[in-house]
Amino acid sequence: MVERINIFDSNHQLIGTSTKKEAHEKGLYHEVFGCVLIDSTKNTIYLQYKNSSHNDLSDVDKIDISVGGHLMCDETKEDGIREIKEEANIDVRYEDLIFLEERKIDKFINDNYIIREFDYLYLYDNHFDLKELKSNDDEVKYYIEFDINELEDFLNNKTNKIVGKTINGEETFYLKDFIQGYLEDDHLYLKLINYIKEYMKN
Repeated sequence: MVERINIFDSNHQLIGTSTKKEAHEKGLYHEVFGCVLIDSTKNTIYLQYKNSSHNDLSDVDKIDISVGGHLMCDETKEDGIREIKEEANIDVRYEDLIFLEERKIDKFINDNYIIREFDYLYLYDNHFDLKELKSNDDEVKYYIEFDINELEDFLNNKTNKIVGKTINGEETFYLKDFIQGYLEDDHLYLKLINYIKEYMKN
């Protein structure tokens, strides 16, 4: 059975349902849940290394935000915690999440792929074990633990590479390993770091 998602007008008013494929082909607004995982006691952030077979825009594996996915037609933003369980194997209560922002995205990629989304972004602060962070399928290859300050310096082009911890030990990553749109268009990686630093300051 094909999963269906809610479709909205540009003012976020519900107008119907669609498949994910059709929504991106026609550029229909829909809702997405995203969450960034951190351990403030260690000053670390956990990003997923996404399998390219689950990425419509890249044929190589990329470093994505911690958790992200479409909300189904029978789900609210509170139900987005399902994505955290599916992609990171973590049981989380919605009440334990920290709301960051609702992003409205309107981006033309090509004639067959348009991103129009209302994206709910959250923060979850806890202690994590890299060996236990894993998806229910092969969507996430593994998680990478980065020092937040080192990642910020790297993204601001103060360094040309960065070392992260994975289940395979320490690995070196480069800008090409990150999603270009999150580096250049709305600087999502840096925006998340700013939110994290503001949270830890308070």
